[in-house]
Amino acid sequence: MRSGQLLLVRLASRHGRGNWQLPGGFIEPDETIEQAVVREVQEEAGVTAEVEAVLGLRSRYDPESGNGIYVVLLLRPINGEPAADGYEVDHAGYFTLEQIRGLSPLPPVNWEIAQRVLSPDRRLLSTMPLTNLNGAKFTLFVG
Repeated sequence: MRSGQLLLVRLASRHGRGNWQLPGGFIEPDETIEQAVVREVQEEAGVTAEVEAVLGLRSRYDPESGNGIYVVLLLRPINGEPAADGYEVDHAGYFTLEQIRGLSPLPPVNWEIAQRVLSPDRRLLSTMPLTNLNGAKFTLFVG
């Protein structure tokens, strides 16, 4: 999110082609959820960002693909302007809520997320970096 606008991408890949959605993807075995979302936003939209908070969770069951849980994180851009990677996505940009309302196709979950993240009274779980007794670093998300 930047200046009251939300970063969205339009999918260019086979699955979901043409859909407008938040940038994101899967966590690799050697990374944290925070590292994964920062990497995905950089790869798909060309924006370097840092995790600010947890906005919500999405749970899904599909008979063909099984269970899926998505964690929706709020990020703060550090640098870079939106630029589609030309492979996974063919368009990337920041949009106001009114502009998002006009995007099509826009999956309902992405419309719900946009309304909440751009709301002035949104509720977030903020990041708290901590170090365990053995020196391991982790992030606690707290309200």
